[in-house]
Amino acid sequence: MKVIVDPRAGFCPGVRRAVKTVEDLLQQGKSVTALGALIHNPREIARLAELGLHTIPQEQAAAPEALQQLPVRELFVRTHGLSEKIREGLESAGFCLIDGTCTTVQRVQQQIAAHHDRGEQIIIVGKKGHAEVEGLLGYCDDQGIVVESEQDLAVISPDRPTFVVAQTTIGRDRFQLLSGLVRDRVAQANVLDTTCGYITRRYDQVREFARQVDVIVFVGGKASSNSRVLFEICRKANPRSYAIEALEQIDAEWFSAAGTIGLTGGASTPLWQLEEIRDLLLKESSRFEQDKKT
Repeated sequence: MKVIVDPRAGFCPGVRRAVKTVEDLLQQGKSVTALGALIHNPREIARLAELGLHTIPQEQAAAPEALQQLPVRELFVRTHGLSEKIREGLESAGFCLIDGTCTTVQRVQQQIAAHHDRGEQIIIVGKKGHAEVEGLLGYCDDQGIVVESEQDLAVISPDRPTFVVAQTTIGRDRFQLLSGLVRDRVAQANVLDTTCGYITRRYDQVREFARQVDVIVFVGGKASSNSRVLFEICRKANPRSYAIEALEQIDAEWFSAAGTIGLTGGASTPLWQLEEIRDLLLKESSRFEQDKKT
């Protein structure tokens, strides 16, 4: 049995930058408290927690006075970003923010703020309640409209100049479909494709990788939207695809009559986790072969 780690798997650039920043601060002996889970990967969060990372629910940031009991004055902003109002509230309360916001997300925030200031209607194509989307809404005074499906189009004013952007991690095909429907409804619609190029390329890469092996084991956090989308791409390309968060969830029956097993993951899946699973599978495979000989 051959086990192959997807050569393009691992953290996306934004997550890699955030994790490295936290690791560097912890190695310097500094205390780091993140607003919300740094990434959607329980194993990686647990690893960072062992190094000293603390995490508090991001919802607490909406009431800075409730955070005054914290022993630290520095808070780490995760890749999804924060709304402008919450950011200003925390700074006014005396907190220093270490900004781990993805640079792609930062550019979308700036674009939204500029077009909102011009009085334009803001449309965000994305998932309602997603941390990134909630942060983006804060740059238009929470007056933007989130379009997750065709049903959300009904509340859009067709007569206002409109600016349309994407949650950076949604699929480009989905964005093009829904933004096209917005164009059909609104007379003056300015559409800016803000989907992440790295994520978009990963769709094609994962699809091709899934077709090259007999079985796919997809490793990703259940809370990760990106992982769910990528796993569905794997499953459509290769029906023998299985999603897990940790190696304990692997079922040996998945690999019956499989010559090649592919390991891949989402933008928040660390490479070390895939390598750990690869080593386990190779060890089990070697033991199975030895048992057959004896």
